[in-house]
Amino acid sequence: MKCLSWIAILILASAFCACDFEPRVAAEMASMNKSHPLGKEKSLAAEIRFDIGSLEIASEKDASLYSVDLEYDKSSYQPEVRYQAPTVGDEGSFTFRLESNQKIGLRTGHQRNRLRLNLAKSIPLKLNVNTGVGDARLSLSGLQISRLDLESGVGGSRLSSYEPNVVPCDFIRIKNGVGSMDAVGLGNLNFRELEFEGGVGGADLDFTGAWKRDADVRIQVGVGAVTLRMPRELGVRVEAEKHFLSGLHLDGFNKRDAYYYSESYDRAKIRVSVRVATGVGGFRINWL
Repeated sequence: MKCLSWIAILILASAFCACDFEPRVAAEMASMNKSHPLGKEKSLAAEIRFDIGSLEIASEKDASLYSVDLEYDKSSYQPEVRYQAPTVGDEGSFTFRLESNQKIGLRTGHQRNRLRLNLAKSIPLKLNVNTGVGDARLSLSGLQISRLDLESGVGGSRLSSYEPNVVPCDFIRIKNGVGSMDAVGLGNLNFRELEFEGGVGGADLDFTGAWKRDADVRIQVGVGAVTLRMPRELGVRVEAEKHFLSGLHLDGFNKRDAYYYSESYDRAKIRVSVRVATGVGGFRINWL
């Protein structure tokens, strides 16, 4: 009973923190369009911080390094767009921030901010995204993702990759806040390591795609169920630390010593090691 009470407090505190308590200010909408031509860069590091609103990230269709299409409430928010061309090495650095320019106040209605960001698909990309309140959609098809860090606040997030990543991705980190997290085509990202940290809300992680190498996956289950959808041709080994309030559902696995092995593990060409620390929510692997 005490545990459930703390869960309720956590959910209410998260919603409370997402609100401000200053008198409302009338929205004053403005727009911004910026782009930068692709030069001699051989890679790009992009850092995105978007405090509130709707965020969409996708691949650039023309020869630009990046293009920004922003609609925002300038009475409450100030955008910052910076690009640093390579000085040492061949990697450019792009930063986008949309942060509040007011003190704490109640502005939950000011979620009209909308950002569409397109990034070059012809060079490797290190992508770091941090969202506050609102929805985020990352369409990674066509992008050359070499590293991905996604941290969401309050709201739903969706990540998709429907085409194979042509470069190796060393590390993927996904941290979910309050809200749902859906990811499709994670197997296309060609990653070596993936780390997921659940928050308050469920997560559906689909690992279909063109697998090219073995990988390690670490899952921290929060308050809410986490489901992994795995292609049957993969060999999957699971190491699980089970919480007394959680459920662990591993159909089609056999236990050997401290590990659970999928039925196809010994003969699989690609093997995935999954380490799970379960929270209050359950953990499940479904086969595709």
